[in-house]
Amino acid sequence: MCGIAGLHLKDDTYRDRLGAMVAGMLRGVAERGPDSAGVAIHSDGLEVLKAVGDPLAFAARIGLATRSGVRALAHTRMATESAVTAAHCHPFAVRPPEPARGTAAGQASAAAATPVDTRLCLVHNGSFANHASIRRRLADEGVTTETDNDSEVAARYLAARLAAGDDLAAALRRLTATFDGFFTLAVTTADSFAVVRDPIACKPAIIAETDRWVAMVSEYRALLGLPGLADAAVFEPEPEEVYLWAS
Repeated sequence: MCGIAGLHLKDDTYRDRLGAMVAGMLRGVAERGPDSAGVAIHSDGLEVLKAVGDPLAFAARIGLATRSGVRALAHTRMATESAVTAAHCHPFAVRPPEPARGTAAGQASAAAATPVDTRLCLVHNGSFANHASIRRRLADEGVTTETDNDSEVAARYLAARLAAGDDLAAALRRLTATFDGFFTLAVTTADSFAVVRDPIACKPAIIAETDRWVAMVSEYRALLGLPGLADAAVFEPEPEEVYLWAS
């Protein structure tokens, strides 16, 4: 059992309050993951912070409530698949594999140098039964992992699909067809936020959406401090359906 939360702002109304909003959401899922915690915040760039220990102490230590941005992920972990270390904490932030030098894609990539952070960030509640075989398949394609965590395999898989030309929605649909297990995933890129669940929607997920923001959490109480919640559309995402918002 883990707790996940994601927040995507549709405009700049709450940009300076993003950290405070996410801090409240993290507080609402803290009991689901006492082992460690992490956040990914998209502002002018991407900042990923994670550590072992009490999630609320972590949030206070990094000054989460004072941070600004446009979208964020948060995760509280109860370890089941791998060790309790900072490296195994979520979110996993990975870059799409670089195209081989000398190829047309590689030349285009080199010519289009940009300061935009290309990392994909992923948080996961659940477990993947076939992550070892997918890890081996990715390794055969030159994609390596840094931990033995099953969630990292999902992040690397999605990044590889983006590098192969899929958009994020298509990559997530491929993931639901390829990975076996129980999962709710929230994913961010430099310009998008997405949520998907396994075929039987085993792991909890609630989405709330207003004209200003969209949020996803593992427990309803994690939404309670968000501004305008009374006017939000609140619903449970359907199994295998990809929900995506882009800026």
